[in-house]
Amino acid sequence: MSAQLPAISVVIVTWNCAALVDACMRSLQQNAGDVDYEVIVVDNASADGTAAHVAATWPAARLIANDENTGFARASNQGIAAARHELVCLLNPDTELIEDDTLQRMVQRMAVHPDIAMAGVRLVFPNGSHQVGDGGHLPSVAAVLAHATLLTRLSPRRFRGLFLQDGCAGPPFEAVGWVCGACTLVRKSAVARAGGLDESYFMYGEDIEWGCRFNRLGETVAYLPDITIVHHQGGTQKNTGLPPTRWIDGMARMFNDHHGGRHWTLFRYALAAGFGLRALLYALRGNAGSRGAEMRAYARHMLTLKRPDRT
Repeated sequence: MSAQLPAISVVIVTWNCAALVDACMRSLQQNAGDVDYEVIVVDNASADGTAAHVAATWPAARLIANDENTGFARASNQGIAAARHELVCLLNPDTELIEDDTLQRMVQRMAVHPDIAMAGVRLVFPNGSHQVGDGGHLPSVAAVLAHATLLTRLSPRRFRGLFLQDGCAGPPFEAVGWVCGACTLVRKSAVARAGGLDESYFMYGEDIEWGCRFNRLGETVAYLPDITIVHHQGGTQKNTGLPPTRWIDGMARMFNDHHGGRHWTLFRYALAAGFGLRALLYALRGNAGSRGAEMRAYARHMLTLKRPDRT
């Protein structure tokens, strides 16, 4: 079947990450499989010479060098617009393809299921453990409550929370609310119908908003649990000066927009309680260190978080 597979465009947005993009590109070379692909690198005015490094080290890649840091959403939209092929893979520079024929299998899945407009894959940490946040369900009030009360951990197939739990989806795919922007497959024809990433989100939350918008317009968003890549989570965010709670701000804005400003108080206090519960459980297990401290910080942030402005 591989000889009949369509070609794919891979879009990588970079910002001060020359070493990361090298590892990503090498993994792409080694594990693409039997499929034709082009690589488009959109550099957001890196100060460490990433653009020049890519031009010199990876001359086959098409480079778009921005004069300023336009943010992930806008740079991704630039890459999609420049892509020559119908199927596009947005791939973070802090990801690595670790399985044989990974790109080929992604393309195969999309070819077999032409109804899928957008898809994501299973993301893992370098140690192989599942990375929560690689996909999730629509951010309904029920999903927020299921997440906050840990019901999704107790029974992930019965209770659908904000994030997918490992093992709760089976091949060939599961229809979901959204998939992580670290690796997103999308059809250009679907983007023409639903629109690109919302460029008013500079960083965080734009992938959730995109998936929810696709769902709202009747497009199928899928999670491919049997295709796995490594995501060095946060690798592209080092030295950005952004607070570690920025991802919460993005999710809060997305929830507020998704519900038209309704249910904000419930969202705020439910997540604060959920983070507090997690901090308590870490302490009871004798693991109140870094993870427990993170949960406590997240809980405090939720309690002080102001309602985002609606877009």
